[in-house]
Amino acid sequence: MPRRANRAAKVVLVGCGAVVRLFYGPALAELERQGIAEVCGLVDPLAESRHTMATVFPRASVFVHPGGAFAIGGDLAIIASPPKYHCQHTTAAIEAGLDVLCEKPMASSVQDCEIMIEAARCHGRILAVGQYKRFFPVYRAIKHFIQQETFGALESVAIAEGGKFRWPASSDSFFRKEQTPGGVMLDIGVHVLDLLIWWLGEPAKFSYKDDTLGGLEANALLIASFSQGVTATVRLSRDWETLNTYTFHFDRATVHVRVNRANQAEITFKKLPMTFAAELREAVNAAFPSQTPALESNTQAFVMQLIDVIDAIYERRAPFVAGREGIRAIRWIEQCYRNRQCLSMPW
Repeated sequence: MPRRANRAAKVVLVGCGAVVRLFYGPALAELERQGIAEVCGLVDPLAESRHTMATVFPRASVFVHPGGAFAIGGDLAIIASPPKYHCQHTTAAIEAGLDVLCEKPMASSVQDCEIMIEAARCHGRILAVGQYKRFFPVYRAIKHFIQQETFGALESVAIAEGGKFRWPASSDSFFRKEQTPGGVMLDIGVHVLDLLIWWLGEPAKFSYKDDTLGGLEANALLIASFSQGVTATVRLSRDWETLNTYTFHFDRATVHVRVNRANQAEITFKKLPMTFAAELREAVNAAFPSQTPALESNTQAFVMQLIDVIDAIYERRAPFVAGREGIRAIRWIEQCYRNRQCLSMPW
């Protein structure tokens, strides 16, 4: 691949909060070990967050504001600041000559997403969006099942995700309306809606309810119909424990996927009184049917996402999840908020 023949891609991390500590940091440390990436700049207004990541990447320069980091040069800016700043930080990075991987949600509004996409187009830069769950082997398998009708036609999808808010955030921005225009739907929902659009396309119609009551929603219920005759029911929560399961009802089988089990699925065939609990592995070679390695896990999906973006930079091609893909979930969420109804609990 082209990246193997080039120097390590120089990366600037804008934002050193929880998603960087837990996911981007370990993924980038592994890519540094492999000589694929090198973190050259760390940006965060909080000294503690900067210090924490500086212990992981001691050769990186440290900055309070992104302008200084962009000035030192680099290949890729990872924008992991609060969503309110995604547009500002992304466009600044692009104008400074960097390609960008922007963490989800892509931005706080469709308008901001469009500004980011246009900036990338005008400057000839790559804009990728951190919808890393598209890299889960099990979700790639689900897409294959739907397209190939492996178990017959898909009939319905039931998604329940969330529970008591436990994300180790560095600030209270998740709960402040001046920092973000949405609650659970703009958080967990970005991944869920992105996957639904990836699997099924845009919805033909939908209804949406939440418990916002003038603030930010903690619970949301979305029921959508798609052109293939598929109905999807989505329940999201920040304070009620859910089943944390994606269930796909096909004509001949039901597939259960547990939240964040990137390479596992449970398959129950109709009229068979048992379930197959499957771990997704590399394909077996019929001539040498030895056990094959398991496909990537949740954390490894971040590595795969970063490799895709770095390859896209060297090859000057679109990344797997480009800005024009990331905006689709934000557009649907804005439509949900415009047409929201009051949610009565329990669901």
